[in-house]
Amino acid sequence: MNTPKVYLVVFLLWLSSSTACQTQPTAETEEQQLSADLDRWMAPYRNEKKAEFVDWIAAGENNPKAALAHPVTRHMQAFVEENKERYLRLRLTGLEALPPIPEIFPGYEVLDLQVLDDYFQKDGVSVREVIDLTSALTAARTLGPGGTLASVNLLHIAVSDHLTQEKEMHLQEYVQLYGLGWLYFADLIKDTQWKVALVNRAFVIEYSWDYATGRIELLKVLVYTGGKQQPGWLAGRLPKALTPQQKLLNKVDEFKWTLYDHVYPDFDFREVENRQRQFLAENRAAYTALRNATLGRYPSIRPERWAEFVQEDLELTEEMRSDLGLFDPFGEHRLPESISINEFKYSQVLSTATYVLGSDNPGNGWMADWLLGKEVYARELDENLWEIQLFVGDVAFGYQWNTATDELNALTVRRKEKQ
Repeated sequence: MNTPKVYLVVFLLWLSSSTACQTQPTAETEEQQLSADLDRWMAPYRNEKKAEFVDWIAAGENNPKAALAHPVTRHMQAFVEENKERYLRLRLTGLEALPPIPEIFPGYEVLDLQVLDDYFQKDGVSVREVIDLTSALTAARTLGPGGTLASVNLLHIAVSDHLTQEKEMHLQEYVQLYGLGWLYFADLIKDTQWKVALVNRAFVIEYSWDYATGRIELLKVLVYTGGKQQPGWLAGRLPKALTPQQKLLNKVDEFKWTLYDHVYPDFDFREVENRQRQFLAENRAAYTALRNATLGRYPSIRPERWAEFVQEDLELTEEMRSDLGLFDPFGEHRLPESISINEFKYSQVLSTATYVLGSDNPGNGWMADWLLGKEVYARELDENLWEIQLFVGDVAFGYQWNTATDELNALTVRRKEKQ
């Protein structure tokens, strides 16, 4: 496999779903507890077995069969088998919470699956092989139906190529439609087999998922063919919300989905920002409460750990400010609405930092962040004001964040002193 497909699918997962933490917050739910247990199970690959993890990444890029037989894969599979009942319970609960699949998808047309196969055959693999590989390598983090997105979302590369090359959709339009998020639906087929539909404004994926074996059978892909859809289509078709976090996540997903009704096809970014700002203001109390609860479950900051990193890396500090939209070095540092709106289920700031700080080190990059977790510490300095520190190999990232106002200050990247 010539292209880094395993890297890409995990990157898409990082963008689309929650990120685990090595120093996991104290678990409140069974899902959080299982994720924390997996972090501890995989922890050796951050330290004494780091070379094995780097070798596994290389195998995933160049030799899929070797990746499936690799000790890292077998280690993950052993965890899944040991905790099988927990996985089954969480996955079934997630499926039962989803609304039924819509009967029709107006504005979409069925895509011949051979188009997808032809695309991936350029790299000498079939769609079946791609799905099997990604399903196996992401199984341990697939705690519910949302996790299956990592196994099938790689298809979007072939879909985008088809829409922009064959259907002459502008790439910018595709990116804008794709960026409006996903809605999830499911119907029981029989026993442990369910039909799942992931709906995006650019395309739809339907497949069967056996949540006991993890087996995915691709059934249908539909692509958007233009013509504005009726306002309110699929609005309110959201999972049952059992926690405050899920309630807010549902609001965010619906906000992104229905943004289409207001801004398509022009996508005036000033209007998008204004609507994001209004949404955040209306839900500020919920955001603040969830953010404080999450940060409060991290282990407390260890000053002696931070003291190991004495040299500020000015270049990486500026890169972090730029990537977070904090462009004015003398002005007010406040997270942009486009980042703030996602800053509750997982930390987009910390995920961005992991990507920037670990991009030149495969043993510490976002692949490790997703699978092995982060080393994060936090402490409350004042009401809604937190100090947060992240450690990635020989680099450390620290900042102060007001969870109620989104002010972000004292941002710095430091390195250990060179010997």
